[in-house]
Amino acid sequence: MISWVQRYFPKGSGISYPQGGFLLWVELPADVDCVRLNERLAQHAIHVAPGALFSASGKFRQCLRLNYAFTLTPAMEKAVRTVGELASEMLSEVRESSLAMK
Repeated sequence: MISWVQRYFPKGSGISYPQGGFLLWVELPADVDCVRLNERLAQHAIHVAPGALFSASGKFRQCLRLNYAFTLTPAMEKAVRTVGELASEMLSEVRESSLAMK
């Protein structure tokens, strides 16, 4: 799962490994809102846990939690690739919008 995240997620993404489970905590570039990302992923029948779920104050919107407790399959790799691709699309959209406003 780690190698998939490194391969498919936008440059600048970071990974940490919380203790006590088979989970990855991924921090995407600040311009990616993982709540919105999760909404887009639902259209592909993919769901992640946006970081904002783990904060009473709404912090960690650029973070998400991935579960890798299951047997890793080609379908799971495709799902991780889709998460990375949609995150990259969102990042490009935000950056293009920012440039257009200048």
